[in-house]
Amino acid sequence: MFEGLRGMAGMASLMKDLPKMQKRMEEVKSSLAELRVEASSAGNRVRVVASGAMEIVELNIDSECDEDLSAIIRDTANTALKMARQEAARRLSEAAAEMGLPTPPDGQNLLGGI
Repeated sequence: MFEGLRGMAGMASLMKDLPKMQKRMEEVKSSLAELRVEASSAGNRVRVVASGAMEIVELNIDSECDEDLSAIIRDTANTALKMARQEAARRLSEAAAEMGLPTPPDGQNLLGGI
């Protein structure tokens, strides 16, 4: 019986802090819009910059790039997006930890609409 009451008290505490938690998560998500990660390949002949919103924001290709360009671009873009996802998950997990919330190991559930 007391376990149930403790659980209810914990839930009430979480509900009380919900606006604060939501505000903090929105702050982190908003900061992700400014996040930029860079990946390059083919000896720096292809460079891709991705945002924390999982968008490619910059693509630079050396004019002397003679390899299979589409494969290089795809691989470099995927590397940049992977790096952006990892950093976004790290930031969101960190914010959740600050608020005492449990987070999944990969942080993916926190990425929501990103």
